[in-house]
Amino acid sequence: MQPCNGSDGKHAEDLWNAPGREFDPISVMTFSHDGYGLGHLRRSSTIVASVVRQMPHASVLMLVGCPVGGFFELPPGVDFIKVPSIIKVATGLFEPLGIRVGAEKTKMLRASTIATAAEVLRPDVLLVDHVPTGVWDELLPTLHMLKTSKNHPWIVLGLRDIIDSPDVVRELWHREGTFKAINTYYDDVLIYGCRDVFDAASEYGLYDEIQKKITYCGYVCSQRPHKSRSEMRQDLGLTKDRLVLVTAGGGRDGYPMMQACVNAFQFLGKNPPFEVIFVAGPLMEQGLKKSLREQGAELNIRVLSHVHESLGYLEAADLVITMAGYNSMCEILNLRKKALVIPREGPSAEQRMRSRIFAERGIVDVLYANELSPEKLAARIVANLEQTDSRVQDEPGIDTDGANYVARLFAERTRHSAKALPTVPNAAEQGLRLPVASSTHAA
Repeated sequence: MQPCNGSDGKHAEDLWNAPGREFDPISVMTFSHDGYGLGHLRRSSTIVASVVRQMPHASVLMLVGCPVGGFFELPPGVDFIKVPSIIKVATGLFEPLGIRVGAEKTKMLRASTIATAAEVLRPDVLLVDHVPTGVWDELLPTLHMLKTSKNHPWIVLGLRDIIDSPDVVRELWHREGTFKAINTYYDDVLIYGCRDVFDAASEYGLYDEIQKKITYCGYVCSQRPHKSRSEMRQDLGLTKDRLVLVTAGGGRDGYPMMQACVNAFQFLGKNPPFEVIFVAGPLMEQGLKKSLREQGAELNIRVLSHVHESLGYLEAADLVITMAGYNSMCEILNLRKKALVIPREGPSAEQRMRSRIFAERGIVDVLYANELSPEKLAARIVANLEQTDSRVQDEPGIDTDGANYVARLFAERTRHSAKALPTVPNAAEQGLRLPVASSTHAA
């Protein structure tokens, strides 16, 4: 698959490997808010794994808001600090998830944790995923400190390609001052996607509003080694020729889709000519997991809470049934898996848009929530299993090497740099007055 920008990053790689060139240790700090699922954390974890693989001397500190902390296995050179978690309860509405100190103190804790980490680490690169100033503007003190330092680090915003419908995003970013914040604090904007698939910069007005360099990096797909199809199927002890894998990423909102699948398998009977494994996800409520296990036991369906060998499970499957989250679709692309996608209806149009675009390219089969019935879903499962090709072809417009592309950019852009940062003032001195009313960042 070809890189989206017409460059294979060879210049960066040659620069990094030039004989006799010496580099100071590079430090990178990342921030991912994860107010609902695991998507932002997974994407950031994939990128930093590529960074330390390509730059073995580098150190990466991840600031994460995911309630399960780092969750994904981190390579040597990478560690994380967990900031107090928040939860998205409605479009643009967030509340503290665990700690019972109220929204205002939670914001202050997040802001001070991030700023202190930046002051101590003095990173060469700050990579922020998705929310330029944080959900509650908790990144502003850190951004101001870094931007006004004598030799400020490379400050980069990373965006997945599809956020929401273009009119919603443009209006939201104008209303909240997102375009202004990006122009004020960020040196570059990286889009984790391919322009030929979805021209996010054009659709969301970035070319019109952002006076920064915009780079399409390709899709960020995990490059972790995993077991082969035969090895994984042997480990799973499969007794039938075909396997259907039902998965929903983090799983916080995956139960309705999985319940629909249970109903479809009930319609097909207890002894279908294939095996079924459900991976509920670490964020699904325990009571809902228990319900799936009880129903699955009656149908000889294995229901797992979560797995760390996710790529191996995908590799073993003949058909993947999933929602249309960014990382799920990237894994389908990268492994060229046959997939039946059931996108969530809302609150944003993100998954429906991604499903439609991928279906139009013939990459996936899609069944929308308003079309779901046990009979229709069962028929689509059988039809997909009977289809002999995997659908995903080697299209020149689709690049799945985004993580390595970002790592090469880091190698090219980082140089010897003075790390003299001003002392971080406390919240009162900084004038940090984070409003109690929640932000309406698209997520």
